[in-house]
Amino acid sequence: MTAVATGTTELALRAAEAAARALPCDEPLTPGDPGSAQDALHGGAAVQVAFTGARSGELVLVVEQDLATALRDSPAGSLDLAAALQQTVQATADALGPVALAPVQQMDGRLALNRATARAESVVIPLRGAAGIRAVLAVGFEAADSVSAFESAMPSANRLDLLRSVEMEATAELGRTRMTVDQLLSLRNGAVVELDRPAGAAADLYVNGRLIAHGEVVVVDENYGLRITSVVSDDRAR
Repeated sequence: MTAVATGTTELALRAAEAAARALPCDEPLTPGDPGSAQDALHGGAAVQVAFTGARSGELVLVVEQDLATALRDSPAGSLDLAAALQQTVQATADALGPVALAPVQQMDGRLALNRATARAESVVIPLRGAAGIRAVLAVGFEAADSVSAFESAMPSANRLDLLRSVEMEATAELGRTRMTVDQLLSLRNGAVVELDRPAGAAADLYVNGRLIAHGEVVVVDENYGLRITSVVSDDRAR
């Protein structure tokens, strides 16, 4: 593991605490002491995602094989590990500050750890249960001054011009709920799933997983659309 500043380690520990709370597991998890990739969980499956924002780098979450197998052989059908852990990854990334995520990808655990720890600064933290390590979080950060130096050398208008043709995934969300696998299996035609917001409440617009606006659902040429009623400020979007 590369030399890491105290603030970077604290940031990674906050992310590990968020991962421990959000990871679907049959027991409570607790972050252990930061270690090295050599001491990390091997033989497990991993998801990897790059992030940019207040800090840039790469986040890797390795889960033990039993959990990966349970997701793959779920009674609800085979679950893609990247999709199954999307919310866990998002909650973990949120603890790093205002960052934007690339698509979450499933990778070999050893390869993913090697990629994360090859960054300028990296922290590897085990997530422990009663019987031992159930998962491992690795966060690799780019050098803090490398991004700022690039940004200071390029006017903000020019940076924006470089991004104007970049496609980003936009999602309109009416509401959310949490369901157990048993509740999911009990769904039938005509079943009603109650969401976490009242009728008539504004829908949310997310871009690459980040909340950017609220709006009302409309119909445009037989397709649903979203009329924006308010744009979310940077502080509220975090």
